[in-house]
Amino acid sequence: MLQDGSVYRGYAFGVDANAFGEVVFTTANVGYPESLTDPSYKGQILVFTSPLIGNYGVSPDQWESDSIQVSGVVVFDATSPSHYTSVMSLDEWLRREDVPGIFRVDTRALTVKLREVGVMMGAIANSANEAFRLLANAPRYDEVDFTRLVSPKNIISYGDDDRTCIGIVDCGVKMSIVRNLLIRGFRVVRYPCHMWSKALNDCDGVLLSNGPGNPNLLTYLSDIVVDIIRDRKPTLGICLGHQVVALGAGAKLYKMKYGHRAINKPVLDLVRNRVYVTTHNHGYAVDPQSIRNTGFRVWAVQPDDNTVEGLIHERLPILTTQFHPEAKPGPHDTTWVFDEFAKMVMNYGH
Repeated sequence: MLQDGSVYRGYAFGVDANAFGEVVFTTANVGYPESLTDPSYKGQILVFTSPLIGNYGVSPDQWESDSIQVSGVVVFDATSPSHYTSVMSLDEWLRREDVPGIFRVDTRALTVKLREVGVMMGAIANSANEAFRLLANAPRYDEVDFTRLVSPKNIISYGDDDRTCIGIVDCGVKMSIVRNLLIRGFRVVRYPCHMWSKALNDCDGVLLSNGPGNPNLLTYLSDIVVDIIRDRKPTLGICLGHQVVALGAGAKLYKMKYGHRAINKPVLDLVRNRVYVTTHNHGYAVDPQSIRNTGFRVWAVQPDDNTVEGLIHERLPILTTQFHPEAKPGPHDTTWVFDEFAKMVMNYGH
């Protein structure tokens, strides 16, 4: 049931439990293990527009965190796995992680509703009455700081101590981002997002990670941009991190009607005059008019709707992307962003 009262019936799989969350959809045909374990989906019910989900099973090397992050899963058909790397089915995985799913839902009609009306709260339940009660008492997605639920409780370090250090301000980082830094020879340290000042002080470069929820609630992170600019610290912001940089610089953010969640979104590079195919997962965006007089300029846009896809500081080593350059799942068109960040750190971070 959606918060407007519309009901979509199907069959239960996964754990036998109720769930509520903001209902969003992804048009990705592959990469469901990466999507389900992406911390940016915390607090959301994820609808897959691809009609067949689960056909290559589940393998832990595809996970972007240590558990499923979504509140619930909606698919047209949950298939049985047929792949040599699979260790369990999607149904078994959801049961193990205590996540409910529903299949044989008219996902086309549901997606059309979300595109036309916009994303909204929803509930998975055994009856319309149960769903209605859940939605009546559920906190609204925009009012909850989900980063505190997915940020690590303690500092986590990877790599040798004698390497150049990248400090991740971890609001729900995907492990593929960590891996991209490690293969470039860095030591990587993940700091809980409220410990951002320690990341600035202890490391040669800073990465502001992706994460879930409403970025306008993250007022405790706003000062980080002031300190980054003051210290001329090499910085990369990805997705939520991109929005935090913009917000801290004085720009404004807005909630999109239904967001970008896919692995085939075009991004136009205004500097290099190229178009990349990219991975996206965001429901908020930067107001392009508010960028003026912030010291930043737009270097990339989404050509379908002119969403700001990247910012770069006019004088300092600060780069951001709204899209996901690690591309898990998705194409590797923009992994060069990590190379650019590595150059910034080596040139300015010591």
